[in-house]
Amino acid sequence: MICYDNISFKLPNFYRKLLLSVFLLFSGLNAFSQYQFQIKENKSQFTMPFEFNRNLIILPVYINDKGPFNFILDSGVSIVLITNPSLKDSLNLQLGRQVTIKGLGEGDDLIAQIVTGMNMSIGKAECPIMAGAILPKDILDLTSYVGMPVFGIIGYDFFSSFVVKINYVNQVITVFNSDEFKPPRKCKPIPLLIENQRAYVFADVIMKDNTSVKTKLIIDTGAGHPVSLEPSTNPAIKVPDSTLSAFLGRGLSGPIDGHIGRIKHLAFSDIEVNNVITSFPNHNDVTAKVLANNRNGNIGNDLLKRFTVIFDYQRSQMFLKPNAYFNLPFEHDMSGLELITSSKDSRRYFVSLVQPGSPADQAGLQKDDEIISINLRPVSEMPVSEVDNLLRSKDNRGLLIQFHRKNTTGSNYVVLTLKRRV
Repeated sequence: MICYDNISFKLPNFYRKLLLSVFLLFSGLNAFSQYQFQIKENKSQFTMPFEFNRNLIILPVYINDKGPFNFILDSGVSIVLITNPSLKDSLNLQLGRQVTIKGLGEGDDLIAQIVTGMNMSIGKAECPIMAGAILPKDILDLTSYVGMPVFGIIGYDFFSSFVVKINYVNQVITVFNSDEFKPPRKCKPIPLLIENQRAYVFADVIMKDNTSVKTKLIIDTGAGHPVSLEPSTNPAIKVPDSTLSAFLGRGLSGPIDGHIGRIKHLAFSDIEVNNVITSFPNHNDVTAKVLANNRNGNIGNDLLKRFTVIFDYQRSQMFLKPNAYFNLPFEHDMSGLELITSSKDSRRYFVSLVQPGSPADQAGLQKDDEIISINLRPVSEMPVSEVDNLLRSKDNRGLLIQFHRKNTTGSNYVVLTLKRRV
C-alpha cells in the first residue's frame, strides 16, 4: 500500500532494458555457513549514497579490504554474483567447485565457480564470511551499459539482513537493524511473499482485451523496466495486438527478445497503475529458463523509482511513498537506438543496435556509429541517463545528431525525429 491520504494516483510508464535475474541449478551455496551482514560499531542504522544509472542502483562494495568495487543492488538475485573475473586474482579469492548457472537469454547455461570466505563491506555493513559465485568471463558487460565499471551483483544477502530504505530522488539508501526499525507513520505495509530468496507481490492485471489476470510478480530492483509479463505462464496473459518487437536486454545466457506493449491496469494493495508499458519476453529466453514456473513476471525500477521504498524482508512486507518523480511522464525510447558507453571518466557513446524501421534507421544511423553531439552539445558532457531521457523526450521532436562512422574521416549530421512507437 502506498503512503498517502485519500488521493488516487495513476502512473504512466516507461520501459528500460536489462534483466539480471539469475537462477542456479544447485543448492550448494545454502550448505555453506554464512553470516548475515551486520552494522559495524553497534549502530542502529546508517545512510549511504548510490549511483542510479539506466534505472539501476549501483553501490560501492569492499571485498577482503580492497575496493571499492561497483555492484548492482538487485532484489531479483539470490546470491552474490561476481560478473568480472578480474577480481579472482586481484583479491586472491578462495574458489570452490564448479556449478551450473541457468541464466536468462537464448544461449546455453554457464559454468561458474563457487567463491567462499569473502569479507564483504557495504557502507557500514559488514559480512565477514560471504559466499557467492564468479563467472568465467564478463558476459553481461555491465560497464558498457551503465557507463562506469561494474564488477558484480548483490541481492538477497543484503536485503535479508536489514530493513532497507531506498530514496531514489536523493539517491541514498538507509539501512536499519530490523529489531530497531519503526514503520513510517500513516503507512500500511504491502505484504510480500519471500520465496526462494526473492520477494513477490500478488497483483491484479487487466490486459488490453479486458481479460483480468491474477499474477505473482517478483519485486526486482535489477530490472530497469516498469513491468514484465510472461505469456507462457498463464494463457490469459497475451501479447497485445499493438506491440513493438524489441531486444529487451541481456541475461546471463545471452540476449532476450520479445515485445513491448501496454496493459490497461495493474493493481496490488492500494496501488493502481493504468496504461502500463510492459515487456513480454519470448518463452525460450526467459520462462523456459526458470526452475520453478510459479510466477508471471516482475516489477522493475521504472515503477519503483516513483516511490521511496522500504523493504522489510524479515517481516515479509514493504512500504511505498510517492516521491518527486511520481508525476513525471513515462515514455518508451522514441529513437530506435541502442547505445553503449565507455567508462565514466572518458564518456563516449556507440550505437550497438538500430531497430529496423525506427526513426534512427530512417535517419541513416548504423551500428558502430559513434555519437559525438546531440543538439550541438557534446555527449562527453552528458551522463547516460540524460542521453536516454533525450531519446524518449517528446513525440515528433527533432534532434540534431552529430556522429562519426567507423573507417571514415570527419563527422556527419542528421536530424533524428523522435516517434512514439508504443
